[in-house]
Amino acid sequence: MTRVLFFICLLFSVFCHSQIGQYNHFPTIRPSHILDEKLNNISFAYSLRVLESDYNGPLIRLRRDSDNMEQDFGWADNDIVDVEAINTWRGGANVFIVIWYDQSGLGRNAIQNTNAFQPRFITNPVRPYFFGDGINDRLDINTSIQLLTNAGVNGTILTVLYSTSNNQFSFGTRRAGVSRDRWSIHINWTNNRVYFDSGICCSNPVRHASNTNNQWQQFSFIRANIAQTIRRSGTVLRTGNYTLGRCTATNGAGILYSNGYNQEFATNRFTELIMYRMDINLTEIQEIEESQINFWNL
Repeated sequence: MTRVLFFICLLFSVFCHSQIGQYNHFPTIRPSHILDEKLNNISFAYSLRVLESDYNGPLIRLRRDSDNMEQDFGWADNDIVDVEAINTWRGGANVFIVIWYDQSGLGRNAIQNTNAFQPRFITNPVRPYFFGDGINDRLDINTSIQLLTNAGVNGTILTVLYSTSNNQFSFGTRRAGVSRDRWSIHINWTNNRVYFDSGICCSNPVRHASNTNNQWQQFSFIRANIAQTIRRSGTVLRTGNYTLGRCTATNGAGILYSNGYNQEFATNRFTELIMYRMDINLTEIQEIEESQINFWNL
């Protein structure tokens, strides 16, 4: 009887081992990020968090004003730029953005090499950001707006920023000498409206919507072949047909100003800015919006 029980136990042990052996009980877990599988038609992807799992570069390059030394910084375990490392490096100095690195894989970094024009960076541990002085601070994206959009028409922008009221361009481009020829955004203009001009200005009333000031917000701006839409935190503020022509400018785009027009600089605070050259589908827009809202506690 003892020998029978022994062989039963042995068989059971072999059977269980063979079944268990078919499964990987300690898989290597690949991190998931919002732009995984969402790089088709992307123009650039800037953020103070990591957006794409295969990206292995830095998020920002900073300059400290105590000695003008520069350094790149990646992200910490919480996926946000390593604020602790930045604070250690800067000591009591102020720090300024030199490069906001593009995580799309296209290398379209937003750059400012002139010290006096660099936006100041703030090491807030929950929502780090940089901001413009409204005088001359800006970052340049040295890729033609014709490539960042679909030939000056289609495009999608999804951003996390702090809205301010000023005579300002928050993002975009203008053809030099032709103020109406633009692809640009104001958040907010002095009348407390958010504006979106995705071509020859000004196709009213679809280009603007009322908006609040002095708070963090998530915005999406979508230009299809004809329709244009402004969304805030997943809600449509304004949509309708854009009745005027396409943007024909060939210069690049600017953050905190309109590239090609060195006036009307913005005082916004920026944490994230993603752009596609097409009007991407609503499901992807909603997924990115939800991620921006939830991750940044908006």
